[in-house]
Amino acid sequence: MEWYGLLIIPLVMIIVVIIRTINFRPNGIPEMRKRHEIDEKHVVESLSKMLQYKTVSNLDSALVNQDEFKAFREFLKIRYPLINEQAVYSEHHAGVFFHIKGESNEFSTVLMSHYDVVPAVGNWQEDPFSGRINDTTVYGRGALDTKSSLNAVMESVEFALSKGKVFKNDLYLAFSGDEEIYGPSAPAIVNYFKEQGIKPYMVLDEGGAIVSKMFPGVSNKVAVIGIAEKGFMNLKITALSKGGHASTPPKNSPITDLSKAVGRLNNHPSFKLKLTSPVRSLFDTIAPYSKSFGIKLLFANLWLFTPVVKLIAKLSGGEFLSMFKTTQAFTLATGSDAINVLPSTASFGINYRLRPGETSEDIVKKVKKIIKNPNILVEVIVANEASTISLIDDAYKMIQKAIRRTWTDVIPSPYLMVATSDSRHYHEICDHVYKFSPMDVSKKDLGKIHGFDEDITIENVINGTNFYLNLIDQL
Repeated sequence: MEWYGLLIIPLVMIIVVIIRTINFRPNGIPEMRKRHEIDEKHVVESLSKMLQYKTVSNLDSALVNQDEFKAFREFLKIRYPLINEQAVYSEHHAGVFFHIKGESNEFSTVLMSHYDVVPAVGNWQEDPFSGRINDTTVYGRGALDTKSSLNAVMESVEFALSKGKVFKNDLYLAFSGDEEIYGPSAPAIVNYFKEQGIKPYMVLDEGGAIVSKMFPGVSNKVAVIGIAEKGFMNLKITALSKGGHASTPPKNSPITDLSKAVGRLNNHPSFKLKLTSPVRSLFDTIAPYSKSFGIKLLFANLWLFTPVVKLIAKLSGGEFLSMFKTTQAFTLATGSDAINVLPSTASFGINYRLRPGETSEDIVKKVKKIIKNPNILVEVIVANEASTISLIDDAYKMIQKAIRRTWTDVIPSPYLMVATSDSRHYHEICDHVYKFSPMDVSKKDLGKIHGFDEDITIENVINGTNFYLNLIDQL
């Protein structure tokens, strides 16, 4: 009898697992597609004109063509007369800021983007600042990252105002001019909000997009909406010696000491995997759509199978693994200037992307403990902590609804951004900071961001504007 009793526990667990898997179903609310009677030619031409401005940011201010930035800001004033007529305009460093007053300031919204771009290096087939329009695409640096979203915001707001739209709450349009170099524009605008005692209800910036093959067994495309960002930190580890000639080398040198340190860091299991709430939300949203019973069984029962999912992440690597852990990348090495001279100093640069819940201080302590060499200096070059996690509530549902009204066949889902955006600064003053770029992108498209031959489909340009209009309908 006691032997039979031992079978009850696993039998109950099996029944619970199967029931949870069967009940693990999509719960999305269908939306009717809504398209607006916008002047599509005007929308496309506006983006083309924006791409012709060489707003290339650079850490060396002497290499920045300020006239191009100024001309771009003047273009926004001329191209969008209704916005400029109704909004209070201001500039914060290179940042552009429009404030359109609504009937209330209780639930204000900030729509963000940036208009600076990275240098157009590489073998481009056409002029990277031509803004060329053909039958299917608009070509130029910034088409995907991210003058396209700035264009969609301005076009949608201008169109809404032309139809007599009166906003229920204040609307802010905030466009940084130095996002690519982690510049001061976005922090300055956030400081303005603080000084004015304004706590925005919702912020929407670039970030996730509509992607294919997001999850095993899921054929639908997924619109991933960032609700948090990983942090980042650049570390420099340095070893010193007296130098000397390579003909009489000591047993240990800065290079060998650092090699040992890098080997320890690379092989140490200290950077543990953790299932954070943004990643769990992603799985809970997308996994029910999988046609694989095994996948649904795993993700419907994470209370039991989380170790299995972590193992899959370790074996898969790449972005799937990066969602679970703080990542470590060795990016820079310096030593002697001559091949026959021992270096007096040598260093490695390491880039960390910090998962929520793990701080830069935590990582520095781990690094020192793993290296176990007091003669190696560990220096933090720059650190930005992981953001807080935005709420998934009525504000999130507004973004979700706008997506479903624009692309009826995609699955909107929260996720953890492994990259960074200007909106990370807003988490300090807002509980609803979301990161979504309204475009349907392929793996090839993603390769063009900061690459060459960057372009965007005209379909994405039009859909992006419709997305913001479907959001504005709710504001």
